[in-house]
Amino acid sequence: MIGLDFPLKPEWIYEVNQLWEPKQSISVLVNKGITQTMQELGGEKTRRNTLSIILRIFVESEGGGNNRQTVDHDIWPSYSKLFSINSILPAYLVHIISTSEVAKEATSFINHRFIPGSILKSEELRRYLISKYGERKVVLNAGSAFLKTLQYFGILKEGNKLGEYFYNNRVKPCVDIFPLLVWSLWNKKPSPQIDLELFMNQIELSFLDITDWESKWKTYQPNLWVISERVGAHNITFKNPEIMAFKNQLLALLAT
Repeated sequence: MIGLDFPLKPEWIYEVNQLWEPKQSISVLVNKGITQTMQELGGEKTRRNTLSIILRIFVESEGGGNNRQTVDHDIWPSYSKLFSINSILPAYLVHIISTSEVAKEATSFINHRFIPGSILKSEELRRYLISKYGERKVVLNAGSAFLKTLQYFGILKEGNKLGEYFYNNRVKPCVDIFPLLVWSLWNKKPSPQIDLELFMNQIELSFLDITDWESKWKTYQPNLWVISERVGAHNITFKNPEIMAFKNQLLALLAT
């Protein structure tokens, strides 16, 4: 997915996940989402378009056409139903960035040029995206939607002038949702073993405050992975390095 067509609020994602049920018709979930969430969006068309993005990113489905339905066990609704919105918000943001090419480019641009407390002008990002992709409407719209998404997530605040944003702060993930953060990135390129430093330096984690990341990794050793050190490098070896096996292990962890 090149970008976000519409901005996303963490509250909307959370509310949609609360409506999720196993083996639920997607059309039923869509109807509930339109009538019970995102009510501040005036038009049904806008709600429907925004909902389609949320479903694409956060809800796994099977089947096609009128038979399309949710799966038996889904990682994002499961975590959303168990933890508060403030707890799971950092994981939502990481997952959004990981699924959008423009969001990743915008994240890289912001975090290589600005720090919390800085003033960011939307025109600066616009010029950068044009230099990368050309003056394509879909890309520029995605860039604007992502800035608004960052505002909704508390990363940015509106500045004093039109088109200005204040880089407010990074968000700190709690230890409970740390495995979900790992899952969100690892399942894009699954591997039995990862280099810890390389993994934690991924651009998708740029808006997180994970100064204590070592303790978070150690919390889930040896249940989910094993940490090893060789010649100054830390490696993580997963106990279940297949996507479905690791997913099921996280779901089982929630049940304990």
